Amino acid sequence: MKIDNYTLDDGTPWRLFTPDNAHNGWVVLWLQGFTSTIEGHNEGCERMSTASNVPFAILNYAGHGNHPVPLEQATRKQQFEEVCTVYDQLVSRGLDKIIIIGGSFGGYMAALLAGVREPQIVILRAAANYKDEEFDYPYSETIESKDDEAKDLYRQNIDMTYSNKATEALKAFDGTSYIIEHEADTVIEANILQSYYHAAAHGNYIVIRGLEHSPKLMPNPAKWYDIIERWIQTIIYTTIHDPRYKS
Repeated sequence: MKIDNYTLDDGTPWRLFTPDNAHNGWVVLWLQGFTSTIEGHNEGCERMSTASNVPFAILNYAGHGNHPVPLEQATRKQQFEEVCTVYDQLVSRGLDKIIIIGGSFGGYMAALLAGVREPQIVILRAAANYKDEEFDYPYSETIESKDDEAKDLYRQNIDMTYSNKATEALKAFDGTSYIIEHEADTVIEANILQSYYHAAAHGNYIVIRGLEHSPKLMPNPAKWYDIIERWIQTIIYTTIHDPRYKS
């Protein structure tokens, strides 16, 4: 396993895991949840990369980990631009068969990215959604940091008719989407995942029974990480061996 650390021009750190005997041209862009970091996902990304023989890339969004911009000054627009730039960096390195996997906040980023780039597939796991109106706001001015009651009400009001930049991006994506619901999730509940599935042009819906928002909240986290990773490995294997995708 080769692990390389890079920094974008704006100071955004990102990391690339390249296993021995990696499948040529393939890569997973792993988009983690809100306030999660490269360091927190390092072990899992290395493990999944080794198991699949597919490189994994991950970044610290603005306001996360060792990124030079503090969270209260960061915006979702800035974070999304960073995600797009890392995607383009992978393509420039010949890793142009890209599988996007996003969890929670990362699922929202993944949906948006599917609308402006051309990944092979996109996987949204326990994916969040956010107000378009706050896309340019620094986090110090969003309901995420200011008003828990308003945030909860916004999430509860999302249904299968809901439309915003993220759902419209997934609707425009001509590739295959996998939507993964955590059945016992009380942070990102099923209505949000179902709105993404309803929007997806070519969607698959998976439910992991009994799982809360994060395996860390469960009595036996290792068991739940294993379940998540087995689903992901299955989807990756199916994708890279499917003749419909780039050879």
